[in-house]
Amino acid sequence: MAIPRRLTVVFTFFYIGVIIYIFLFLTIPEFQQAIIEARNNIIDFTQGSNYLISLILTFVVCLIGNASVGFPIPYPFVLFSFSQSIYLKYINFGLSILQVLENANFWLEISIYAIVGGLGSIIGELTSFFIGVGAKKVVKKTSKDVFKNVKGFGRLILEHPKSTYLYIFLAAALPIPDDPLWIALGMLEKRISFTKCLFWGWMGKNITTYFYVMLPIGIALGFNTTGMTMNVISSVITEALMLLITLTIMFFILAFNWDKYLEKRYSKKNIT
Repeated sequence: MAIPRRLTVVFTFFYIGVIIYIFLFLTIPEFQQAIIEARNNIIDFTQGSNYLISLILTFVVCLIGNASVGFPIPYPFVLFSFSQSIYLKYINFGLSILQVLENANFWLEISIYAIVGGLGSIIGELTSFFIGVGAKKVVKKTSKDVFKNVKGFGRLILEHPKSTYLYIFLAAALPIPDDPLWIALGMLEKRISFTKCLFWGWMGKNITTYFYVMLPIGIALGFNTTGMTMNVISSVITEALMLLITLTIMFFILAFNWDKYLEKRYSKKNIT
């Protein structure tokens, strides 16, 4: 298991906290009302001049979330929450879900969140790159589990140099830990185009961020097919569940031993 025990404790506290939050929301009217008022404030936070502030917040949270090497910061929750706020804003205008989906301004607003979030995410990954550039000896000697993956990813790049940018794109777009990949890039002796690395990484991150901003639409469509409508109460519950799902995905991504997986792949390849 690649995840340290202390992070398991952190995830456990996150889980317990979210479960207690849902329980209090469903059982204590005063708590529910306070959360609903706060949720409405988030909807207001995506309007007018506040929209720019929410974009800056999205950028910063995504940057920090991706700059943290091996530590879980559920930044997708912010993308999901702001996107859902945009959707609820248009619903509050009296539009149906189909009218919202036909509204070009709606798609423009959530797309900007995705692009800004993707930009913050790829800039955050530079932390891992500079770890590889400026701390090669530290990385080689450290016993931290997150660095054990560097060997496998580094070999992947060295043996397929022409596919380096493809690996960067795929690692950014797929739910796998790309910190080791960027560390490996920083440790490489050969020259690579830093601009191309950033570009393809950003393109990959945009796929991930678009998924999270599109998710509230999928949930709303699910409600619609059952004859239900999404309101503030259901949005609070779905956001809490989204946070639990995000934490679960992060846990399994960090827990999976990617170095061992790559070693097995190479072993099978050498045998054949």
